[in-house]
Amino acid sequence: MSEFDGSESAEQRARFDDEVHRRCADCRLPGHSEPLSDAAAVAIAAGRVDEATRAVLVNRWRAGRSLPSIGGFGALRNLVDERDRWLAKDTTSKPGSALVYKLRAAELSKRVNHHRTTVVMSNRHYATGVRAARKERREGVHLDLDQRDAVFDALTRTPAPQKFGPIAERGLSLVDAATDRVSTLARRTPVADRVEWATGMVEQFVDRKDDRFVDRYDTLLFLAGTSFDRVRRSPAWQSAYFEIQRNQLDLFVELTEISVDATSLRAVATELIRIGETMVDEETAAQVESRRGALEVVWKQLTGRVAALVRLANVVESSETEARTSDAMARAHSLDDRIDDLVGRSGSREMSAENTHFVGDQVRTQWRD
Repeated sequence: MSEFDGSESAEQRARFDDEVHRRCADCRLPGHSEPLSDAAAVAIAAGRVDEATRAVLVNRWRAGRSLPSIGGFGALRNLVDERDRWLAKDTTSKPGSALVYKLRAAELSKRVNHHRTTVVMSNRHYATGVRAARKERREGVHLDLDQRDAVFDALTRTPAPQKFGPIAERGLSLVDAATDRVSTLARRTPVADRVEWATGMVEQFVDRKDDRFVDRYDTLLFLAGTSFDRVRRSPAWQSAYFEIQRNQLDLFVELTEISVDATSLRAVATELIRIGETMVDEETAAQVESRRGALEVVWKQLTGRVAALVRLANVVESSETEARTSDAMARAHSLDDRIDDLVGRSGSREMSAENTHFVGDQVRTQWRD
């Protein structure tokens, strides 16, 4: 995210916060990002489960215990969303399509259940015997079967850019091609300006150049998750150069706490919307509006927390050159020590070589005799 500046000034930090706040409000992030790593997905899922399960997930992270991989939990989210879209389709006016919809939803449900079995029942990732389970419980890393199920359910909500169905994808591709063709034909004609404006309006609706999300909360969590991945994967962050900072900030816990706040905020906001749509009393309406205002303050604080994580990712990545230089200097010093040691031992090597030659001469003489 090149627009973000890593400067220390308060003014630039404020701009950083505003940029994150705006992008979350737009439910859109520039370009196309890689899917979240399994580690980021699990940290975000930890914010959706109960405290006991969350504590176990944190302990497992610190102990280097992973969950079974299914090739990306963002893909699982897209799979579940597609299944839910087929289940939600209205077939009242198209009874002939009902069976097709049900078959498609059943096929997708089967794939989801296969992933559930992989994540929940893995013998390689969880204790299989009573003694092993007791040991894991003492270490705080044991997940019961119902906890694994809850974690999987949370992972199905892993934030991911929206995906269109196959038909919608083909339609959008046709629209893209059509707008390009029209723009080319209209270039250098009297109506070029109007055509450019019209195609620009179309692109606002069908533009797939950026990642789009279902709501501001998914946008926020995806941005936090990608920042987590950027920092964690940085060679500079993993080097001795940032050892103190790594001890000061537990990235997994930070992302989990952001997820806890975002999940709670979304639940309360959804409830307020439901109340606002059903009540008729003016006093209640005013109270709901007041509560919404209070939530916006919390939301602003939360986007600021994510902005700090994004900024950290930028600063860490920009410092990689300096960290590499520092590591190179450390290696050079280490190499100097090794060279000095080699030089210091040259005399003993000469003696050893002479001794070996002496033994060889003896063997040669004895063999000839």
